Amino acid sequence: MPRRLRLILYIIIPLIVLSLSSTAIFEWLWMRQVGYEGVFWTLKLAKLSLGILAFLIAGVFLVANARMLARELRWATFAGTPLQDIELNLGEPKQYGRVKKVLTGAALFFALLFALTFYLGWDESLRFLWNEPFGQTDPIFGKDIGFYMFQLPFWEMIQTSFALLVFITLLFLLGIYSTLRLMRFEGIRRGFHGRKNVRAHLKLNAALWLLLLAFGLFLDRYEILFSSQGIVFGAGFTDVKIVLPALWIALVTVALLAVFLVVSTRQAVSRRMMGAAVGVAVLAWVLGRMVLPGLVQQFLVEPNELELETPYLEHNIAMTRLAYNLHDVTEIEYEADDTLRIGDIQKNRDAVDNIRLWDPRLLIQTYKQLQEIRTYYEFFSVDNDRYEYGGDVKQVMVSAREISTELPGQANNWVNRRLQFTHGYGVALSPVTEMNSQGEPILVVKDLPPDYGYEELTVENPAIYYGEEETGGYYIVNTGIQELHYPSGDANVYNSYEGQGGLPIRTLFHRLLYAWELRDMNILLSDYIHSGSRLQIWRSVQERIERITPFLELDRDPYLVLGSGRLYWVQDAYTTSRNFPYSQPFRNFNYIRNSVKIMVDAFEGTVDYYVVDDRDPVLQVYRSIFPNLFKAREDIPPELERHFRYPQDLFEIQLERFNRYHMTNPQVFYNNEDLWTRPFEKYGGQQLIMEPYYVLARLPAEPDDAAEGARGVLEFMLISPLTPENRDNMISWMAAKSDPEEYGRLVVYKLPKQRLIYGPAQIEARIDQDPEISQQLALWDQRGSRVIRGNLMVIPIENSFLYVEPVFLLAEGVDIPQLQRVIVAFGDDIAMEPTLDESLAEIFGEGAAPAAVAPEGDAPDSEEAAEVAPVVSADDLERVRALWSRLREAFEAGDWAQYGEVMEELDRAITE
Repeated sequence: MPRRLRLILYIIIPLIVLSLSSTAIFEWLWMRQVGYEGVFWTLKLAKLSLGILAFLIAGVFLVANARMLARELRWATFAGTPLQDIELNLGEPKQYGRVKKVLTGAALFFALLFALTFYLGWDESLRFLWNEPFGQTDPIFGKDIGFYMFQLPFWEMIQTSFALLVFITLLFLLGIYSTLRLMRFEGIRRGFHGRKNVRAHLKLNAALWLLLLAFGLFLDRYEILFSSQGIVFGAGFTDVKIVLPALWIALVTVALLAVFLVVSTRQAVSRRMMGAAVGVAVLAWVLGRMVLPGLVQQFLVEPNELELETPYLEHNIAMTRLAYNLHDVTEIEYEADDTLRIGDIQKNRDAVDNIRLWDPRLLIQTYKQLQEIRTYYEFFSVDNDRYEYGGDVKQVMVSAREISTELPGQANNWVNRRLQFTHGYGVALSPVTEMNSQGEPILVVKDLPPDYGYEELTVENPAIYYGEEETGGYYIVNTGIQELHYPSGDANVYNSYEGQGGLPIRTLFHRLLYAWELRDMNILLSDYIHSGSRLQIWRSVQERIERITPFLELDRDPYLVLGSGRLYWVQDAYTTSRNFPYSQPFRNFNYIRNSVKIMVDAFEGTVDYYVVDDRDPVLQVYRSIFPNLFKAREDIPPELERHFRYPQDLFEIQLERFNRYHMTNPQVFYNNEDLWTRPFEKYGGQQLIMEPYYVLARLPAEPDDAAEGARGVLEFMLISPLTPENRDNMISWMAAKSDPEEYGRLVVYKLPKQRLIYGPAQIEARIDQDPEISQQLALWDQRGSRVIRGNLMVIPIENSFLYVEPVFLLAEGVDIPQLQRVIVAFGDDIAMEPTLDESLAEIFGEGAAPAAVAPEGDAPDSEEAAEVAPVVSADDLERVRALWSRLREAFEAGDWAQYGEVMEELDRAITE
């Protein structure tokens, strides 16, 4: 080997080894710190074991072929032109030894590349080794579904990898032997015509490839259950009656051909017999996979499609509903009449007071403007939840005040970026319905230091070291320079981190390792870092979880929870599979369960996995692989379980599937007679697909309860209206329950088809067509402001629907959306007033407004009340109403002088 090449290898190889080993040590230290060292070693050992095993098998195969090739080349001698000037004799021991080493080295190198496929395929291998039965069988082969989910992917990986390895080896050998023969190496020429070794070498490799090909055809039989060629996903009439027999014929003939090749290495085999086997295999493949299926589909199936495909339609419907957890959906007939009255509003006052008016797409801007306080804080998203405070359960919007990824100007130096500005602080929390006179949310948790409007919402340590967004790599806490805790007036409050989150930096080795891994010499050189300092890395919730459990799919929206005086992030996780027979795929999977809830402490960074669906077989496999990873549902802290939400990502997937798969009658399904879809809503001048939304409401009593006159309780749930395909009227609505008692239960309320129930798009159109509302909105839009209509909420109350849409005003140059009006629609009536209660009063009468609450103490009797109650005449009330109307007119017209005069007159009237 040339000296320069040796020098390069002596430098590069140690660097590669150092980098790989240091990364592994770094990850191990981090996994040990978060308490999941066992998961680290299980995954690493599984990957290494699979890689080593694959390397050994491939190495034996490739080295054996390399040695056999070298041995045949040893007999090759040059026979003259056209290379008569080249002196080459591979029969010499020195030359032969070099060739054997080169070929053996190349074989080991390619074996290493081959082993990487198994190193990366650790998930399929672990699922195979710890596979679990599903408890249900497929309708064609009668095999347990667990076979398709856990075993079939592994066998297909084995077959594909080794068939490709053998095929490439065969092509390489064939190319070498053919090339040397053309170059007139005498031994090779004789080998093709006289010597048996070369032919035997090629035949054995070809036979092995054919056997692997036959095994692939055997597995292909099961793949017809994932066919996408028919009217639905899964095996259809043509697949079962034509393709499946053709696969059997091809499988048998290919296996026989492999046997013929092996036998022919020892004795003569009729070429006619081998040719016949090849012909039958090719014919079975071409006819069975390419020609006959199309002909049968066109001339036999399509004229009788419904009759022939009905059994397979039933399979697809049943298996898709099972795979997406739609088989247990409760379907209820819902009359949806227009009989809602004042008494119904009053009875459901708790639900009305929790109708969400604040659109999170706009509220985030309000929070940013009013509550970020300093430029180094940032709100990344707003979450919807419910909390009990002040004696009531209220639906609220909550957002974490996290540290920003960018510091302003000269403050953006290494010390500030890594050591001082290390964490966010506190939250903003406001009820979903309430607003002040400026059209801004009423915050019950706000400001810095945090102002808690209610004791139940108090957080003892509101520092946020672990958040929703990746905040700039790593931080080092508890150093020689104190961290900014929060601003207080013109000064700042500083502290040092006292938690256990992060990697300790106790020794010089730790500093060297971290500096190397993070490519930052300041870690090694800084005098601020001492033995008590801690390195915090991978601080975003999702990145943290993915580092521990890369086999779980994560919901896009982790949400913040205030519980037990601390801040926690709740992350929904899914187990998925793409190998569920007959199930219609969604993106890259066709099976999903929300089996795990993950809690991340915002201060300590601890990660806890809780099982919420122990019936999920995929989760059962992972619980077998990692026995100490998941905690039982009984271990979930009750104060956190009360804040569980049904995840929106999963609900949207289930909606997409249920829109078609609610049709369980094959004929109705085949004709798409009752296809549903998610409705459209208007937002920001655009038509958008309506997103599901969380409500705190009371579901209509179910038939069993209705017979007893029972009344539903207030529940937190995720709901979505549904409309017929290409129609705007509402046909049904689906609710997913979130409260612990019935978490995950799906209920669909089917509306009567014989009469019109307004859908969201129709209500939006009616709002646009209302002359008073459209005139007012157009007037605001022309005066340097922008009108934005928020989420249209369809709220079920008793057996009727209320449609509620907030109207926001965004002044030019000021990015603070203000809630100016609330539109309420019911039946044929529409009202737009400054508050929800006023709009309800406009439609249902004054009695729809909330009743005044008497002060605590003994209530006065009727005579005492009559004595103390002020007497207000009808003329006085009429005067106040007239002044109020004039005040609104002046405001809408922008006549501020008139507005001030009327306001003074109104104030005098009220005082009198």
